[in-house]
This record gives sequence, C-alpha cells and structure tokens, in this order.
Amino acid sequence: MSDLDNMLDYLLDVARGDMPGPIGMLKAPDEKGPLGEYLIKYVLDNMIATTGYPTYTNLIVPNPNSLAHTAEIDVLLLTIKGIFVFESKNYAGWIFGSDGQRQWTASLAKDKRERFYNPVMQNREHVRALAAYLGLHESAFRSYIVFSKRSVLKEVPADTSEYCVCQRPSLRSRLRNDLRAREALFSDEHFRSLKARLDVLAAASGEGAREEHVEQVREAMRTCPLCGKPLVERHRKSDGGAFIGCSGYPRCRYTRAAW
Repeated sequence: MSDLDNMLDYLLDVARGDMPGPIGMLKAPDEKGPLGEYLIKYVLDNMIATTGYPTYTNLIVPNPNSLAHTAEIDVLLLTIKGIFVFESKNYAGWIFGSDGQRQWTASLAKDKRERFYNPVMQNREHVRALAAYLGLHESAFRSYIVFSKRSVLKEVPADTSEYCVCQRPSLRSRLRNDLRAREALFSDEHFRSLKARLDVLAAASGEGAREEHVEQVREAMRTCPLCGKPLVERHRKSDGGAFIGCSGYPRCRYTRAAW
C-alpha cells in the first residue's frame, strides 16, 4: 500500500470516528500495547459521548483465584445493558487459535511465528474477577478481544454470547449492534452503584499499582500452577530443545513451552 493509500485510509478512519485526528494522535502512546488501548477508548468515547456511560482503562482488580492476586483490565465500558470488557491485542500477521487452546499463534511468515496466551481465556479470568468484585453474575458481562488492523483473523472463534473476537476497524459496528440487541440489565440506582465501585478501582489503579501487578504476574509465571514450586528451564533428551518444567519433577510433571 502506498503512502497516499495509507493517508486516505487514515482520513477515512478519522471521518468514521475510528481514529483520532492528527492532534489526538500526538497524545497517543508510542508503545503498541498502550496505543491499542488508547484507540479502543477513543472509539468508545466517540460512540457513547451523549449517553453518560463511563469508560475505564488499566483497571487493577482484586483476583484472589490467580497466582498474581490481581487482574488488569485494558478497557472497560459500563452501560445499563451490561459491562463490556476489552482486551487489546496488537499482533501483526495471521492469527490462529480456538476457544480451548491455551496458546494462540501470530504468523508473519512460514518461519516467523509468535505464540501468546489465549486472549479469550485471559479475558474470561478478568470477567470472573470483576464479577466477584461487583457482585454480579458473569452473564452481565461481554468480552471483546480486539486485534489491530495489522492482523488477519484467519482461524479464530466465532462470536458467542460470552465474547466477540474482532479487528479494531469493525469494533464500532459490532458493539453498536450488540447494544441494540440487548435489554437493560441495571436500574439507574444499580448503575450508579456499579459506577461508584469502578471509580474506586480507577482511583487505586495508578502507576504504582500497575507496576506491582506486572511484578506479581512475572512472579506467577515462574511458579508452578499445580504445586506452587518454582519453574525451571529444562532440555529435552531427544533434541536438546528447551522447555519450562516444575522443579518438583518427577512428583509434579507440569510443563509448558516457554516463559
């Protein structure tokens, strides 16, 4: 695609409200992860500008069922029709994965692939933590896995009542249709109560809390989820290839491909 085509594509996105204009992009983060969250929030804020529905980013939620003890929500939208939880993924290339696979794959070329934790499972854990914190049933939530336009969703799960996997350019239309099809779940009083609880999380989700969450996740990644002992790097006898295994072997046989 030429520079002119890229510019025209960008201007169309701006006209649709899917991308900020030049001034808005000057405020955008440079890193891919925060940039994806910034662009999702921009789309949501433009969609619901007249509704009074709040959006939140980088919420740190208590999660006693995880080794890290917290979960970080990329973007959240509270409406009277439910709570929408967004997980931003900025991988490029072809995306492959199913609901039940622990690892999904981003393939840029035949010999260049990157594996990442199943984002459906990841956001499912986020929803469970939020549901427990807010005292709601998980059916009150809808999970959105949002990939950048640099990706091609080759083999990913179809939409369900629980989640939607899409690219960012289609987010606006997918969410608009979703909201139209839903009935109100919360009364005005309940909505205000939920907002107050989310505001408490937002106030406590500063930079220090995010850094602590990252450190907790790193520590959890080095701990066996089955027995709690440290994980170590091991090598297969067959070909010398590295993998991660439990230090409690042979009593505990937990393994995974990489850190």
